[in-house]
Amino acid sequence: MTSKVCKKDVLQAVILADDFTTSLTPSQNIFPSILMPVINVPLFDYMIETLIKSKIQEVFLYCSSHVDLLKKYVKEKDYKGTTISLIISDGCSSLGDALRDIDTKGWIRGYFILIRGNTFVNTDLKTLLNAHCLKVEKDKGATMTMVLRNFGSTKDSCMNEETSLVVSDKSINKMLYYTKLKNSEKKVKLELNWFLDHNEIELDTCYLDTHIYLCSPSVLPLFADNFDFQTMDDFIRGVLMNEEILDSRIYWQQLDVEDYALPITSWKAYHMLTQDILRRHSFPLVADAFSSEKNFICMPQSTYKHETALAKGCLLEKDCILGINSTYGSQIDGCILCPGIDVAARSQYIDIVVESLSSGVSKTKMSELDVNDFLYFKNNKVAECDNCSTESSSSEEDSERDSPIPDDTNMFLSEVIDSLLRGYQDKLNCENLILEINSSRYAYNVTIREVTYNVIKAILSLPLHYLSETKTPVNNQNYQKNLKAIITYFNSIILNYVKNKDAQDDCLRAIEDIASTTDELLPYTQHLLHQFYDRDILSEEKILEWYESTSEDADMLHSKVRNAVQPFIKWLREAEEDSTESDND
Repeated sequence: MTSKVCKKDVLQAVILADDFTTSLTPSQNIFPSILMPVINVPLFDYMIETLIKSKIQEVFLYCSSHVDLLKKYVKEKDYKGTTISLIISDGCSSLGDALRDIDTKGWIRGYFILIRGNTFVNTDLKTLLNAHCLKVEKDKGATMTMVLRNFGSTKDSCMNEETSLVVSDKSINKMLYYTKLKNSEKKVKLELNWFLDHNEIELDTCYLDTHIYLCSPSVLPLFADNFDFQTMDDFIRGVLMNEEILDSRIYWQQLDVEDYALPITSWKAYHMLTQDILRRHSFPLVADAFSSEKNFICMPQSTYKHETALAKGCLLEKDCILGINSTYGSQIDGCILCPGIDVAARSQYIDIVVESLSSGVSKTKMSELDVNDFLYFKNNKVAECDNCSTESSSSEEDSERDSPIPDDTNMFLSEVIDSLLRGYQDKLNCENLILEINSSRYAYNVTIREVTYNVIKAILSLPLHYLSETKTPVNNQNYQKNLKAIITYFNSIILNYVKNKDAQDDCLRAIEDIASTTDELLPYTQHLLHQFYDRDILSEEKILEWYESTSEDADMLHSKVRNAVQPFIKWLREAEEDSTESDND
């Protein structure tokens, strides 16, 4: 079947409501993986949004548990022209059994997309399926294409348990070997034939299986004929080992850097997905993309506020979830505050979960959190708390008036910082990070000059975020040491945005603004300018022009910056004079 036929056929997708291999207790005893709430929105809703945008016409939802719950949920929803049919089987216990059952029913008529129910995906699935069809035109035995995400280094990531070794023919992305790596595994056996039979072999451990598979019609019969294929790993291993006998081959395709996919294989992965959505890495599938979740505003540092009162002096740090009908008057950092919580002024909440119980307020450290203790899983109602302090330094009206209103530029800066921090930690390709930054630029509609200014600001503030993440003391020595390494790593990103004279002006303005408010950077500013000068990022002309310019509203802090760089300016002028004298001679 050619790609033309693929376009004419009805586009079909099979979603497995349960992943069968994922253990997310106790939630899986309450609802299937696909109804796992992520930022108060079931995972299924995110998935359906992607399927509708991808113009998938028929969706088959395979259910083996919580059938009544799924029936009721699907019945109550409107899916905008996409037909969703339930395939029900109470006795199914594995992915292989599910696909054999689907094959028996004969509902799949051609090429289809298989998605495991624990997957969050934001990409154009139709384009991916058409790319698979093009592979089939060249290789009739192309059975399946795995969609993999370049995750960078997973060594220190919460996804390290999902690290896989992918060996493939680099020219056509044909899979030769695939396995999940164990932490204790130090050696991997490589077949000599791989190198003899192929001109160029690629070995990667940076790819993550997104649990999205682009399938040819032969996939279901292969499962039906081989009862030892119980999991997807069994299927992949079996096809690769018996490629000639089965006349089937598996390919892989990398997810575009602007797209997003992550399977919820553990509570760590669930936490990571939640953070990525809050930080808008999954845009446009974010918290406020759904009508049911628009009763809040998105604030800088991944903070979402709705129907809450922030008292004067309340400091919201990053990654906060604030419950409805609550009052806050303290420093809040990395906390989940459930509905109905009143936080007293001059208190400090860091990395805890706060719940309102009938007996009072329960506080649990994130590190000590047991999901079995969550009221959500106990199916209890949250009681009103009569003993909570309602002390506040101002009224609700004053609080809302004094709360900072986020603008697109600040949100863009926050996303750039998050992207660069993640890129530096996971050693991601700078070209991919540039694409990510450009994607954020279009999402927030900021000008190219604002992009340059904020990228430089983000890079200069990155050492502080990195030291905080690694729990390293913040001092001049540690800041400057990490700044040198960060500038070296992101040199190509800096050069990508600082290309002309206007961009140099924006770069210098960012340096001045950050140096004037960052004690660790101020004494190092002259060395920073020297470093940018040596790397041909800033020209001598622009540096001197910036230094000699005076602004009527320049404050004492900005004057300190110019005083701090005087030794470098002196050296620059002397070097210019020496050069002029030598030219005259």
